[in-house]
Amino acid sequence: MLKNPKVLFIVHDVYQEDNSFPLGIAYLAAALKKEGAEVKICCQDISHLSNEALAESFLKNERYDLIGVGFLAARFEETIVGLCETINKFKKDAWLVLGGHGATPIADYVLERTKADIVTIGEAEETIVELLKYKLEKGDLSQVKGIAWKSGDKVIINERRKMILDLDSIPFPEWSLFPMEKYTTCIKLFDAEKDDKTLGILTGRGCFNSCNFCYRMEKGIRVRSIKSVVEEIKILNQKV
Repeated sequence: MLKNPKVLFIVHDVYQEDNSFPLGIAYLAAALKKEGAEVKICCQDISHLSNEALAESFLKNERYDLIGVGFLAARFEETIVGLCETINKFKKDAWLVLGGHGATPIADYVLERTKADIVTIGEAEETIVELLKYKLEKGDLSQVKGIAWKSGDKVIINERRKMILDLDSIPFPEWSLFPMEKYTTCIKLFDAEKDDKTLGILTGRGCFNSCNFCYRMEKGIRVRSIKSVVEEIKILNQKV
């Protein structure tokens, strides 16, 4: 890629101690690292770092190209709005990028409410890499598929990006950037031994069902190969 790109992802607080591993951000971090970006992670869910402390530790004396936050709709007013206010205050020339199931279906509202620079729509492993390149090269955002952004006061929603059909082509989550000891021990399954670790993995994306209470970010269902899933399990057992 281009020289010395820096990205910060913030895993927002959910005010609990049994935290699921943020797979979405871990996949985006892996995609960016594969392209040579320096990626940092602030896990507010684990540290319960306040927004003010986050600014002191990660924002005031640092400069990033992108700052990313993903969220579900239920946390928007409770957590995301205030977090974005802090990020916008200290982001310097970084782009604040929001994404996930909370941002995708109401991208125009999210942009207006948070003053974020960009909302990614749908899965974003390819989008986030392209966004970083456009940021560094001062490219035309109208050419980036799968985003919503603002030109002056106007919200622009670009063409939707096609789904990644070959899920095996996506790098494994970048576990090395996260406090894995916390994530693998905070949730215990029934009948688990004291020293057992627990961590979720994705064997596919999408769903067969059409529940009216669930927002489906992409249509249909795609699955990984058994070989890829087994390889991930082996790595987790050996290294995490």
